[in-house]
Amino acid sequence: MSSLEIRKIPFDFEGAPFIWNPEQPRFSVLMNQVGFLAIGFERYICKAFREAESRITDKRILTEAGLFREQEGLHASAHTKHAKALIKQHPGLQRALDRVLESYDQLYEKHSLDYHLAYTGGLEAIFTPFFKMVLDNRAVLFSGGDRRVTSLLLWHFCEEIEHRSSALMVYDHVVGNSWYRFKNARGFQAHTRWLAEMLTEEFRQNVPNVPSEAYEGDPFASVPRWDKYRSAMGILSSQLPWHDPAHQAIPNYYQEWVDQWAEGDDVTQIYGQHAS
Repeated sequence: MSSLEIRKIPFDFEGAPFIWNPEQPRFSVLMNQVGFLAIGFERYICKAFREAESRITDKRILTEAGLFREQEGLHASAHTKHAKALIKQHPGLQRALDRVLESYDQLYEKHSLDYHLAYTGGLEAIFTPFFKMVLDNRAVLFSGGDRRVTSLLLWHFCEEIEHRSSALMVYDHVVGNSWYRFKNARGFQAHTRWLAEMLTEEFRQNVPNVPSEAYEGDPFASVPRWDKYRSAMGILSSQLPWHDPAHQAIPNYYQEWVDQWAEGDDVTQIYGQHAS
């Protein structure tokens, strides 16, 4: 049995500001980049895993792959809602979203299924050490933010922790070549880095009255240096051929969020400030 749970959450982002946390403008822009990128990446994941299902011979892994794909599809849908709310206020951002989707479509056409599964496994492995740093420092990064957006991000990041082993599990079953994933890691990271840089330029061009500090400097300047170092080391080790996400440390907040969901709390308004 898989431990993954499908949670359909009715988020609403009508009128949400581009700088959703005025106390953390640089972090706000970074998370907007993550959101736009996630729409393309998670559509890409769903396409690859749907294609991979015919090559999965283990029923347990097939179940895991299906639940993982469904979680990622829900993430893409929720971030699309947020992106559309921003596009409604700043129509030029539609081009930013279109460019992300086009880039992932081109990547899918250019490479093999083995490559797509390696790309997914490699990037998903990064998320646990990265999101642990973010969730461990949620008070400084999220508490001053619009709770509709913070709640979206906290849900998404907790589910990334939940399915941290799924992508590599499928990759190892279908492809089974850890060195192939390791060898291509730079290419995966270069692609996401290009997307992030492209989104920065699109945001600059299409969203007026954003302070320059929202695009410059360290988005984690308020995070303790040790937490950033530990996250960086975790990200580095996550790309090694023998890496197993199941052995990574996870944030305490993950279980807190799951418990709140199980108790029926409104997870669309779970953290941060009410919209003005």
